[in-house]
Amino acid sequence: MDFESWDVDLASGEARHECGCVVRVEGDPQNPMSVDPSNFPKDMSFVDQARLLRGGVEALANAARNGGYSGAGAQAREASVKVKSRTAQELERKARLFADNPDKPKRAVLSLKKRSTPAATD
Repeated sequence: MDFESWDVDLASGEARHECGCVVRVEGDPQNPMSVDPSNFPKDMSFVDQARLLRGGVEALANAARNGGYSGAGAQAREASVKVKSRTAQELERKARLFADNPDKPKRAVLSLKKRSTPAATD
């Protein structure tokens, strides 16, 4: 069996093998968000299924790379904005309030530096 003979359709994010196996990806084919394999032959071993799946994903990635794919995933990655959860934002806000609070308690400081003792003057 030739594990590298795939019919690739980048528009639908799908690769079909001659044995009937279909690999669908969501997102950018070069870095997919999810991979959905289906229709493996019943008598195929798990090792061959994994090899076929890897070949399908690689075929999609190569087709996208060679075809100059610039789908929604590539555009979204360029315009991505890091969004923090409300919990993280609330914790940061509380930490800033505490750091700016002049009435916060003084904590003991542990230092590994030797204390300099004033020299005795005679």
